[in-house]
Amino acid sequence: MALLHRFVKMNDRGNTHVFSFVVTRSVTRDLHRDVTSKELTYGYQRWAITFSRSEKVLGVYLVWRNPCEGMRVYIDFTFTLLNREHFSENEAFTGKQVKFTFDSPAQGNRRLINMEDLYSRKFTDENGEFQLELTVANIRTVFEAELRVPPPLNGGVSTRKEKRYESPYFHFGHYDWHVSVTSASGMEGRPSVQLRRLTGFDHQCRVRYLMVVGEGERRADSGILDQLSDHDGRTPGWSPTRTRLHDLVHKGVLRLYLEMILANTTSEVRLQPLPQGAPTAVLCYDRDKQAWALEADLHSDTLRLKLVFNDVHNVPRNHLRSGGRGHRERERERERGRVRGKIEVAYSVSMYPGNIAGVSESEGN
Repeated sequence: MALLHRFVKMNDRGNTHVFSFVVTRSVTRDLHRDVTSKELTYGYQRWAITFSRSEKVLGVYLVWRNPCEGMRVYIDFTFTLLNREHFSENEAFTGKQVKFTFDSPAQGNRRLINMEDLYSRKFTDENGEFQLELTVANIRTVFEAELRVPPPLNGGVSTRKEKRYESPYFHFGHYDWHVSVTSASGMEGRPSVQLRRLTGFDHQCRVRYLMVVGEGERRADSGILDQLSDHDGRTPGWSPTRTRLHDLVHKGVLRLYLEMILANTTSEVRLQPLPQGAPTAVLCYDRDKQAWALEADLHSDTLRLKLVFNDVHNVPRNHLRSGGRGHRERERERERGRVRGKIEVAYSVSMYPGNIAGVSESEGN
């Protein structure tokens, strides 16, 4: 089996994550048994690593665990076998912007290293175990769909009745989503494009995405949108300017291109800073119904916020709960000379199972 031993998040532009595993000798001992690790979370997708071996070679693959039709993921990844004597003897395999799809959810190298070299070049210890490092970065998640737009009946002029078209659903960031395109005035009207969340209505969700409707010269680009998905799953959406729905349709097909960037569960709390010694903590809950406390810290020249995980005792032994958080001031009120703020707290929480030996601080997945 492969046990997660260490997790490190690099604060770089590529959002690089490094997962280190201790791989037991069962991987090299059983010839015809594929060994798969427990799931990891990166880039709002679920992943695992799996090993394959023959009599002479050992292979390793990165597996996308929640593929959807119409969705593809591009990612940089590197597998590194750590040599016990010196880092210059490490063996590595790297893929840049490797594409994962519904039909091809696993990518890797089936000939990572010869079994003879694994033992003779000091990769294994006295128990037959070795260390494997997985580095992932620069992830992109893309969803595409073709919406069929039937022609007017009997070849006549299209009516100005409301038109509505919906894409198939897809999964991203622990939620199911779809895209709807509507026009109140039929094909001659201005379209409204809305990303809608189909699950998890206990919380709001902060979502960032990019949408393109149409193709070639018949296309409209939203640019990057940062919006809040409410308790009904609705987002404000986007309407292309000076564009009719008819202008975006080509040969009876309306093409959608969607790039998902983030989807973080959020809670809104009212926080009132009080003098030292007064209770200021406000409780809020993430999507797993775990309790967090938000506190105002007035011990400096500027207002600071503390986020405390109250249910830390619920984390199983040998597991790491990695949490990212963000704060956004939504409103400000004045009451009897005091300022009260309405704060949006965004969570991005993952559970990493394994034999955790060392952990760095992490802010999001």
